[in-house]
Order: sequence, then structure tokens, then C-alpha cells
Amino acid sequence: MMTENYEYSLEETEQAVVCTLLVKPQHLPEVAGWLQAHMFSSPRTAFIFEALMAQYERGETPDFLTTETEMRRIHAQRCKEMGGLSCLSEILPRVRTAANLSRYAEEVKRHYLLRQIRATATQAAGKAALEETDPLQLIGELEKQLLNIRGSGQHGAPLRNLADHIQEALDQHTDRINRKQSDYSVCTGFKDLDYITGGWQPGELYILAGRPADGKTAISLQIASNAAIAGKKVGVFSLEMSGQQLVNRLLATHTHLAQNCLRISALQKEDLDTIRQQIGFWKEKSFFLDYTPGNSVENIRAQVLMMKKQVGCDLVIIDYLHMMEGNPRRGETVDQVVGRNVKALKQLALEAGCSLLLLSQMNRQSENRAEKKHLPQLNDLRDSGVIEQVADGVLFVYRPDRHGITQDEHGNSLQGICQLILSKFRHGPTGTVNLTHNPSFTKFTN
Repeated sequence: MMTENYEYSLEETEQAVVCTLLVKPQHLPEVAGWLQAHMFSSPRTAFIFEALMAQYERGETPDFLTTETEMRRIHAQRCKEMGGLSCLSEILPRVRTAANLSRYAEEVKRHYLLRQIRATATQAAGKAALEETDPLQLIGELEKQLLNIRGSGQHGAPLRNLADHIQEALDQHTDRINRKQSDYSVCTGFKDLDYITGGWQPGELYILAGRPADGKTAISLQIASNAAIAGKKVGVFSLEMSGQQLVNRLLATHTHLAQNCLRISALQKEDLDTIRQQIGFWKEKSFFLDYTPGNSVENIRAQVLMMKKQVGCDLVIIDYLHMMEGNPRRGETVDQVVGRNVKALKQLALEAGCSLLLLSQMNRQSENRAEKKHLPQLNDLRDSGVIEQVADGVLFVYRPDRHGITQDEHGNSLQGICQLILSKFRHGPTGTVNLTHNPSFTKFTN
């Protein structure tokens, strides 16, 4: 954070951007694509930013040493003349957090746009002073230049003709004809669920909700491992369980080792060989775990986009929504903070071109209903109606035997049965999927 009540110049603001990215390179995705080197007024700072972005575009994580090396690679003489990164020595001690990165970057872009407007206006004024200038032609040129400036100031993509969208859809469908479903969508490994949804598509956000101990985390980990085994690139972000706890659950699911034995280390020597085999197996898969208590949407977004750049990303799982950090803005309620986070995660799924599974708690309303089954409903989602509105699909974990329901309406046993209730599906029908639960190995099967 720069010193409070200090009036800093545009050059210092530009330096603050590159200093922040050098100290916190995981935030590079926040400015990549909309802030560019030519927007900096200082050639030296623009050069540093160019070197940072060159590394980011190659999927590398820059630091001070690699950035100076990149600057020498781009233009050794220029790097030598400016003394490398020494020009940042005065501002660097005042930049201690990435919290103001967006503010600095927006200020850099604002001044760039103002310079462009001034240059355009000056040029137009010069032409307007000439006797032979056609005023209507000059107005047309000025309008075109101002539209270009407006376009460079927007983050989003320009409007596209419907025919272009149809051509893109045709190309996708043509590509899919000779490919398997699993090539272009994420299959959960639960065949009935995959049949209903047709697999999860890029850009889709799914909610998996349930009461405590219903098995949300175990089901999400099984979906993650099923997808990774099928060749998908998977990232799991846990805000509640440590990495070791998650690993023990995965080992219990994929080996004969009981969850309780792994938790208390009651293993035999031969069991260690089983674990060693798992190391070799998973080393060949793209399955990544992150445990950061109270993680924020901004940090998860930066990690996902970096993962996308480096190895690709097909599926992201976040466990869970209500543990996520969300600094309330003035006057915001908890519902509004949760809703803002959900909207940001939906945008992340679209931006990264991946499927995103977000775990959520349910409120106690379902437990207090008069009806015996206590079947979950969409309004049981805790804290925000925005969850239901934004999600492409909402799944509830329901354990009938926990509510004393041991048989279905046809007399079939429901002991050890877990139901996934697809209560909302934006792209097709809803339905219920039955899974068998093995509590010893925290495993769910078709």
C-alpha cells in the first residue's frame, strides 16, 4: 500500500503497477488483455511491463531476476541504459499489497485515453484551421478516431454479427461429429448424471449443496478425480480442509485403505507401497490442489487463469462458497457479498473456458419442514437467491436414510443410498441420480 495522504504522480502510479506485479505476480491475469505497454506514459515503465507480459504469455511466473533477464533479451542496450529495475527502488518500499492494483491500472488507462483524446483534438483543431478542409469529412474522421479510442478503453469484446456466431457454432458441431462426448465436455463419472446433463460444458457453473456431513466434499473430489483420470485438467480449491486431509480422502477412494486408518496412521508397511504406487499414477494426471483458508475470488481467479495459461484448465472445484473471503462494501449485506462472489465465479468460468463446481451450504429450513422426507428445495440455498439465478445447474446431496426413509415408493431399499437431485438445469431436464455410498472409503459409485 502506498503511503496514505500522499499525492503521487502518474509516473509513480505506473511504477506502482509494475511493482505490484513483480511482488505479486499471481495478479497478472487481472490486467492481462486490457492494459498494454503502449498505454504507459513512461517508456521505462512500459519496457518493464512489456517484459512482465512476455513471461506471462509464455506461462511463466516472473520475479525480479527473470524480469531483468527478459528485459536484456528484448533490448540489452536499453536495459543497461536504464539500470534494469533500479528505477523502481524509490517506489518499491511503498507498494506492499496488491489490493490497489486495479485502481492503479485504471488510472494508467484513464490518462492514456485522455492523452489520445488530446492528441486527436489537437490534430482536428489544426485541420480545422485550414481553409481547404471539408468540415463534414473532418467530422467523419474525428468520429472514427474517437470510436477507436472508445473501443480501446473497453474491457469487453466488440459486438459480432449473428452470422459470425452461427459460423462458430457450426464449426463446433462439425468438430464434435467425429469426436467423443468426453473430448469437449467434462464427464463427472456418474453415468446417470452425465446422461441428464450431457456432460458439463465450458463456461458452466454448477452448485453442489447439502447439509453438513451429507458428502458434498467426497462427491466433489470423486468428480474431480474421475475427470482427471479421463484426461481433463482439474483444479481443486479447498477453503476448509487441509491438503493432507484431502489427500487422505482421495487415497481412501482409490485404494483399499480405510479413511479412518489413514487419519490415525494405522497403516501396515505394505500399505505404504500402495501409496507409492498412487504417486506414480497421479504424476501422469493434471490434478492440482490448493488449500488456502479464507481464499478470495480474486486470488482464485488469478490462479485459475495462470493454470489455464500454463497447462490448460477444464474443471475447477471450490469447497466451499461460504468460507470464501468477501470484504463487504459499505452498506452490503452477507447475501449481497455471497451474490457478488457467485457472479464473479460465473464470469471466471466463462473467462477461463472451464466448468466450475461450487460447493454451498444449505440453510436449516429443510430440516424444519413438516413433511417427513425433508427434500431439499432451491430456496434452501443459504444466504442468497443470486446463487439460484446465476448457476447453470443446482445439485442437492440428499441422504434418505438419515431422515428415516429406508424404502422408496416401489419398496426398493434406500439404505446406503445417496441421491443427487438436479433441481435446476438451464439447458435441459432435471432429475434424480442414485449413488451407492461406502462410508469406510468415502466412495460413491453408480
